[in-house]
Amino acid sequence: AIAAGAVCAMPIAGVLINRLGSARMTLITGALFCITFLGPILAPSFITFVIGGFALGMMIGSLDVSMNAHGIAVEKVLHRPTMSMFHGGYSVGALAGAFIGAALLEAFGELAQALSVAAVCLAIQFIAARYFLPSSVDKGLSGSHFAWPTRATIGLGLLCFLALMIEGSVMDWAAILMREKFLIDASAAALGFGFYQCGMAASRLSGDWIRMKLGAVTMVFASALLTAAGTALALVAPSPALAVTAFVFAGLGVGNIAPVLFAGGGRLEPEAPGRGIAAVTTLGYSGFLCGPPLIGFAAQMTGLNAALFLTVA
Repeated sequence: AIAAGAVCAMPIAGVLINRLGSARMTLITGALFCITFLGPILAPSFITFVIGGFALGMMIGSLDVSMNAHGIAVEKVLHRPTMSMFHGGYSVGALAGAFIGAALLEAFGELAQALSVAAVCLAIQFIAARYFLPSSVDKGLSGSHFAWPTRATIGLGLLCFLALMIEGSVMDWAAILMREKFLIDASAAALGFGFYQCGMAASRLSGDWIRMKLGAVTMVFASALLTAAGTALALVAPSPALAVTAFVFAGLGVGNIAPVLFAGGGRLEPEAPGRGIAAVTTLGYSGFLCGPPLIGFAAQMTGLNAALFLTVA
């Protein structure tokens, strides 16, 4: 439901960015994200849980497109690559959420954890908004609004589909794989996801420098090979320590693929970067939507370890 909400909202976000500007859209969708984050947690039934997840997904998708569009505007102003560093901030946040969130959950319970996280994120959002570029930098750049994919953005979108399918599959299934394969408790199993995010954060924080040295095409090609090799090693590892180490290398590989593709989508449509990013991210997040359930269905027939080799392929 979360992924479906994101995919449905992303093309609409491209329209609204063209009308309002990416800065204003980032502020609006960021605030709504902090509110809808509470929806699934407070839901009294499965149906309301799914509805709350869909609403949360819509805000995640809209915020994602808005932030990336504003990142493209910042790159233009600075005249240097910065997109990987911004995505590195995302990975650092995911890493902090995995460890700090787990500690808050154990100490205070789910409701107190959720309310405190939402409040902190809302406060940070309004502090950050003071430093946004003006909305005029990318408002009303194109007379064509809706984010229909073009021939150029379809190619990047399909690559993004694969990258985010792999990210989503490892994020959703790594801890379950570790727990089933090595018979360890949940907190130890979560280290697979946590260290995967460590690798992603490290690669993204250095990704802009690497992209300037190697170029985007070489960087994506090398990242894809490292992703496949790291994931394969994690799946055949005979011990939890080796599996966690391999997940770090898989994260190092996959971390920079999506940011480069997002930025490429924005540059393919310089008259409306928000629309170009929306087209690429909509296809990309379809991988988030399809990947984990596909792995789950395959796991029913072959086992989870074998099913995750689909991401290597």
